[in-house]
Amino acid sequence: MAGIEPNVVNLQDPAAHYEKLVTELEVKGQAEANNAQLLAGDVELTSPTTNFTDSKLTKLDVHFWSGYTLTSFPDMNRFTTYYFREKGPLPQGVKWGYCYASGTDSTARKWVAAFDSAAGKAYCEAGPTGPVDWNVVEVKLNASGSSCEYVDPILGGRITAKITGLQAISTLY
Repeated sequence: MAGIEPNVVNLQDPAAHYEKLVTELEVKGQAEANNAQLLAGDVELTSPTTNFTDSKLTKLDVHFWSGYTLTSFPDMNRFTTYYFREKGPLPQGVKWGYCYASGTDSTARKWVAAFDSAAGKAYCEAGPTGPVDWNVVEVKLNASGSSCEYVDPILGGRITAKITGLQAISTLY
């Protein structure tokens, strides 16, 4: 089922276009949550993810505790937003995370984000590339709030993540 490509938007004027995009997504996400159009006992989450790094990013891993993906997770070009979609059963909703990286060598860095639609929580981290312990990420996600920002003090990577209604928005810098 994950063979469907996500919608992709190239940001021509990254700073101006992105701020407008996030505002529109927050309004749309809140409206969707208020109207909660749930089909057959499922909830569908849209996860706009933007790559503002200096390079193309490679998907290392995608993990689901609850739910499943409706779209593929391709490598992400810079200055581009990808609209991933996920679906999960009620009442659990969608609880999932991803990891993208700038490469595999010792100077490469990774970005991790995780979301829980039922609890309205988002978690993120950035750091040197390597395996992700999804059990640890889940504990941190459960302890987080609806938004998160993390700056890697060693390699300088930055990530923001927030959940607004049925929109799980993340940005990688």
